[in-house]
Amino acid sequence: MTLRTSYALNQWNAGHDRFVVREDHTRAFKTLAACGFRAVEIPCGSGRWEPLGRKDWIEAFYGSIAGLRQALADCGISAVSSFVFNPAEPIFEDDAFGLSVLRPADHPRILAALVQYAQILPELGGDTLVVRALPNWSADAACDAPTMQIAADCWNAVAAMATEHGVRLALNFDCVTMARTGDDIALLLDLCDRATIVLSIDTADAAIMGIDPVALLTRFADRVGHVQLKNALSRDELDEYRLPFPDKFMLAGGGARNIPRWYTDLGDEDGIVDIAAFRAALAGHDYRGWTVIESDQSPVPATSAMLNAWFLQNAT
Repeated sequence: MTLRTSYALNQWNAGHDRFVVREDHTRAFKTLAACGFRAVEIPCGSGRWEPLGRKDWIEAFYGSIAGLRQALADCGISAVSSFVFNPAEPIFEDDAFGLSVLRPADHPRILAALVQYAQILPELGGDTLVVRALPNWSADAACDAPTMQIAADCWNAVAAMATEHGVRLALNFDCVTMARTGDDIALLLDLCDRATIVLSIDTADAAIMGIDPVALLTRFADRVGHVQLKNALSRDELDEYRLPFPDKFMLAGGGARNIPRWYTDLGDEDGIVDIAAFRAALAGHDYRGWTVIESDQSPVPATSAMLNAWFLQNAT
């Protein structure tokens, strides 16, 4: 089976002082095209340092959405497969600092923030809006039916809006989310509209959580519509997802074990994800959605892109 692949730009955009001029974008696009990738996934962002992450900044840098698509095409990239949105990230233009799907009062603002991506994705050749399904773990919030219903109410409203534009919604669960098991994920999925909402599996984040990505895919095969394919180097054996600000202290800071890098390239011999088995499972379930290649925390994004491309083209 030939995967419909895309490549995540998040590893290029690692800070407020990087990836801020068109020359940087062009180099990244050309590198990915040379590696055989024809689509990219873009993280939603706010401010001048993330000029691909909002409609108004795209227009400021490229003149229009059509201008960005032409710039991509000039580099050999035919589509933006997907945008990825985290409600907790600040949106400076909207004066929003940490929205949550577990606060009903935030639901209208989350919906409003996502309208622009549903509108521009089809113009960029894409069809999937990926959202971080739930906030970080907290002792004050349980994965129970009443709590999941609050989140589902938000995502069902977003999905109804996105469907009007021909875009589907994919719920993503990372390694520091409050959902820790397949049952937690199922509880939310079962409350979400099956016709408009799919599951996004991140293979590395699942492995860091201690969940077998193949088993996760097998369990939810009829709901999986988006995959972030990447490897990981270690599991969170100390439950450090419970730390305050685990993104900073665990993932970026390494946690108590001083893990230098949690994520790695697909073919890394020290990786804990069986990428070959997962790809075989995708083929076995006749998966047709986007498979987005990621290499978070890569010290040299272009090198990772080339290594990942080689692995996809040559590894059995």
